[in-house]
Amino acid sequence: MAESFFSHMKTEMYYQQHFDNHLAARTAVMEYIESWYNRRRPHSHNGGLQPAAALAAYQDRRQLAAA
Repeated sequence: MAESFFSHMKTEMYYQQHFDNHLAARTAVMEYIESWYNRRRPHSHNGGLQPAAALAAYQDRRQLAAA
């Protein structure tokens, strides 16, 4: 799983940028993980949904089941 993540990160972010220093690279990696990979990038295990959309669908199903 980690190998897959790093492969995606390298092709989607790392190889497309030039970093002037370590802090710039570190900031770019954190932004990629937090704003793109974890939140907006469609995930295959969610049926191609973005994580926020999958969470909303899950919460809707829970509310319907509880009603």
